[in-house]
Amino acid sequence: MREEKVYSRRISSEEARENYILVLKNMLPFFPALRKRFTLVRNQVRASARVESYPCTCRGPDEPHEHYFIRWDALNAGDKVEIRKAPHKQTEYLIRIHR
Repeated sequence: MREEKVYSRRISSEEARENYILVLKNMLPFFPALRKRFTLVRNQVRASARVESYPCTCRGPDEPHEHYFIRWDALNAGDKVEIRKAPHKQTEYLIRIHR
């Protein structure tokens, strides 16, 4: 299995309003373990981040599950976010936001 080099997604209106980036469950291995701190770097500005989760029943009460996210301010609906692992730094990621 090949390791993913980038996590990319288009920001929804809910993500923009609530200041988070949704992390799809299949992409959890791309990031450090749940709730473990890592560094996100945007334009040479460093910020502490972590993947968090919350319980959800959006599929109905018989299918409870978790949603995963990273808190991030100043997102606009429609922004394309790209997060890449920083070369040679295990807990540092580079984030780009395309408007």
